[in-house]
Amino acid sequence: MKVLWLCNIVLPDFSGEFGIKKNPAGGWMTGMLHELEKMEEVDISLCFPIFDPQRKKDGACNGHMYYTFLCRDVETYDAEMVGVFERILEKASPDIIHIWGTEYPHTTAMVTACRNRGMLDKTVINIQGLISVYAKHYLADIPEQYLKLEVEGHKSIKEAQASFEQRGKYEIESLKMARHVIGRTDWDEACVKAINPQIRYHVCDEILRESFYENAGRWKYENCQQHSIFVSQASYPIKGFHYLLQALPIIRSQYPDIHVYVAGTDILKTEKKDSYSIYIEDLIEKLKLKENISFLGKLEEGEMVEEYYKANVFVLASTIENSPNSLNEAMIMGIPSIASYVGGICNRMTSGMEGILYPYNEPDLLAYYICKFFENKDNLCGEISSRAVEKILKVTDPKENAKKNLNIYKILLSHKLHA
Repeated sequence: MKVLWLCNIVLPDFSGEFGIKKNPAGGWMTGMLHELEKMEEVDISLCFPIFDPQRKKDGACNGHMYYTFLCRDVETYDAEMVGVFERILEKASPDIIHIWGTEYPHTTAMVTACRNRGMLDKTVINIQGLISVYAKHYLADIPEQYLKLEVEGHKSIKEAQASFEQRGKYEIESLKMARHVIGRTDWDEACVKAINPQIRYHVCDEILRESFYENAGRWKYENCQQHSIFVSQASYPIKGFHYLLQALPIIRSQYPDIHVYVAGTDILKTEKKDSYSIYIEDLIEKLKLKENISFLGKLEEGEMVEEYYKANVFVLASTIENSPNSLNEAMIMGIPSIASYVGGICNRMTSGMEGILYPYNEPDLLAYYICKFFENKDNLCGEISSRAVEKILKVTDPKENAKKNLNIYKILLSHKLHA
């Protein structure tokens, strides 16, 4: 069975082929690829976006054929891409086309190319997030003076939201054309079927990066930095870092040594900050939190493992999510986790069982639950930790999810639309 994957990034296994840095995003694709490589029934070729024309090429690497397309603008639909993808389909001659994500207009071009070639029944879109829905949650409680603040070289927050809305229109167009999707939460199924009630929804969870299975259950309270919080991302409003900042003064009144470690770009050191970074900087200054926060920069897989291991609590404060890998990673390692009750999070965590859920726009309640974890190190942390590890090991089991994915391919191949 020949399967062509359309990816939003060059996967790390292939970065050397193009002379580019490994992209730490998209670990679920790499995890699934590694598992499917073990199965003789499936032969996967991959299609990657390339931004430098000099690096654009087709070839073979690590036992896979790869094809590339020049991505000039990730926000604008390019009708010429339909022809590009039709030519790639002709070269690859796949039995199945697996499209990872709906976030960019090239998905629409690929679905259109598949329709033109009569292959929609053999095409499946993997739901990662849903940008048309994310756009509605982008501005959550950010003060008006920052929303239209213009900074040279950056979109304002309002303009960034408008970009999400624009890309969301193409996402909706893709889903209206599509006949099959793969998802993993009630939220993504509900949203997709609201767009296209006739679409066939297939359930398959994601696979984490290998290091997290190797370190499953490794977190122990006695080895963590007490009263520390780890956050995996804070670079744009949807991640809700501004809400966590509002919770910190409450926590600090009880735990003066509170410290937050943030993975990703140090938005305070960037020379030309965007408007959200300026808001965060002003908020940190206003609340006198500079000594309580450290930005760690972009972290490799092993470095992420160590940060989860060292922290007392993991916090996901997002205004919307499907089922983020960062939460899965924290839970499988056993670090006590607190997450906002948004999107598909409730499919991953039951509040009081594998973690704590709270309304995303309630920083007082977030502070309360963080303090609960800090003071209940033996009972609450230990019980939640062990249940979280057990659940994520089951939900993200690599062999089981690879089998589910392969079975979806077989359903598409056999036209068993109601199997």
